[in-house]
Amino acid sequence: MSGNNGTGETIQDVTKELGELGRELRQRANDIRKEAVKQLNHAAESIRREAREDMDDESAQKTADEVAKGLEKAAHYLNTNSVEQMGQEATRIVKKNPVPSLLVILGIGILIGLLLRGGKK
Repeated sequence: MSGNNGTGETIQDVTKELGELGRELRQRANDIRKEAVKQLNHAAESIRREAREDMDDESAQKTADEVAKGLEKAAHYLNTNSVEQMGQEATRIVKKNPVPSLLVILGIGILIGLLLRGGKK
């Protein structure tokens, strides 16, 4: 392209802006991921502390510890995988198991819809 009509420059400008937007979105996603790791670890600590302080039942303490371990595993997964890696893994799982994936997505959609709707009929 000669660039006489400005089309080549416009496409380059749009491409540059999209690249910058992509970088910014990845950075925000990584910031959110890091904050989620902190929150999950904090929640695990809180659950363990509350279970030790307030629960005399050994079974309840064991259950609380299992919940805390699950939160720590989730935090570890988020901490060791980038947003891109998680996206690739999600894509692979959906391609491998499309029907169960759709059913899970449908269930999540229904739950979100019910939560957003609240008690209104």
